[in-house]
Amino acid sequence: MIVVDTLTKRYGDTVAVDSLSFTVQPGVITGFLGPNGAGKSTTMRMIMGLDRPNAGRATVNGRSLAEHRAPLHEVGALLEARAIHPGRSAFDHLLALAATTGIPDRRVHEVLDLVGLTPVATKRAGAFSLGMGQRLGIAGALL
Repeated sequence: MIVVDTLTKRYGDTVAVDSLSFTVQPGVITGFLGPNGAGKSTTMRMIMGLDRPNAGRATVNGRSLAEHRAPLHEVGALLEARAIHPGRSAFDHLLALAATTGIPDRRVHEVLDLVGLTPVATKRAGAFSLGMGQRLGIAGALL
């Protein structure tokens, strides 16, 4: 379960996130929508432990991600859809992600199939359309 409790982030005088609270139940795939500048990415970065809040707390299964021994086994997120090496194939990109987190190679095949990229798994990701790149990013989050 993800619990965000009165999360606040300021950059100088600018309040990017203001006392935000919500809960995401286990097994629920959740989208985070809002206009540009609403604090979506900032909130996700705080949940993922990539940015520190000025106030409040974000926990995954009762602890901050920094406290988890293997945080990528707890949560997956897509923060930037095109964060891929353009020279790598989709398969190699996911294989590298899996290797760094101890996820078995067979899971790469599963997520490629889930997002419909199995037919292009050996193609260079840099040649992918925006939509295909987004699907590859989702596959990485699903690993």
